[in-house]
Amino acid sequence: MDNNPYMQIVASIVLYRHTQADIEPTLASLLSEETVEKIVLVDNGGADWAAKLHHPRVDYIRAESNRGFGAGHNIAIKKYLKQSEYFLICNPDIRFHEGSVSALYHVARQNKYKFVSPSIVYSDGSKQFSCRLLPTPVNLFVRRFIPALAKDLDNKYELRNADFSKVFTVPSVSGCFMFLESDLLARLEGFDDRYFMYMEDIDLCRRALKYTDIIYYSDVTVTHLFKKGSYKSKYLLLQHILSSIKYFNKWGWFFDPLRRSKNKECLKSVPTRADT
Repeated sequence: MDNNPYMQIVASIVLYRHTQADIEPTLASLLSEETVEKIVLVDNGGADWAAKLHHPRVDYIRAESNRGFGAGHNIAIKKYLKQSEYFLICNPDIRFHEGSVSALYHVARQNKYKFVSPSIVYSDGSKQFSCRLLPTPVNLFVRRFIPALAKDLDNKYELRNADFSKVFTVPSVSGCFMFLESDLLARLEGFDDRYFMYMEDIDLCRRALKYTDIIYYSDVTVTHLFKKGSYKSKYLLLQHILSSIKYFNKWGWFFDPLRRSKNKECLKSVPTRADT
C-alpha cells in the first residue's frame, strides 16, 4: 500500500473565453486518470460556467485579472504545489487515452524523472515537433517572417531527424503538456509571469536544466488541437514578438554559453532515424 501523504498529481488548466464544450475532451481525459487527484481550472476571464461544475476533483479559481498563461498557472501552483507529488501543466485543448498520465507518473517515479514530456500529435495523428533546442533569435524570427528560409533551420531546431520512437533528453519541450515533479517546480518558483503569452515554457525549461534533464518519453502520446494563434491574430503576434524580446534580453541574444552547450550536447546524444 502506498502511504504517500501527498496527492499524486495536480493538473492545472488556464481558461480564457473557453466554453465548457471547448474543454470537455480535456476534462474527460483528466478525470479518467485515478492518479490525477485534483484538476485546477484557473479562469483568466470569460469562463464563469466552470464555477458551477461542483465536481469533487475540480477546483475553480477566478483570477483577478488576465495576466497571461504563466501567471494563470502560477495561481494553481501557489495553491497546490506543497500538496502534490507531481504537477501537470495542461492546455485546454489536450486529449489522451485513459492510463496515459498514470503511465507518465509511474515511469517518472520509477526512474526518478523530474520533468517529462510525452509524444504529442495533432488531431489528424501527424507528429507535433514539440521537442526543441534552445532558440536563437534567428530560429524564432526567420521561421515566423521568412518561412521559405526556415525549413533547414527548423529541421535542426525541432530535431526533425530524431528517432521519436526512443526515449531521450532535450533542452526544451512544449508548454501544452508538461509533467514536473512538484519539488522541482517549487525550486523554479513556477513560470516567470513577465511573459504574458509565449516563451514562458522555453524559459521554464531553460531554468529547469540547472537541476535536471528534460525527458521525452515516447511510449505515451497525447493529442493537441494546436491553433497557431499568433499566425492568425495581429495582437497575438505582437505578444509573441514582445515575449521573444523579453526572453533574449533575459538570457542573451547572440552570446549565450548555456544555449550553445546544451544544444550541442543534445545534437550529439539524440538518437536519429535510420533513414537520415
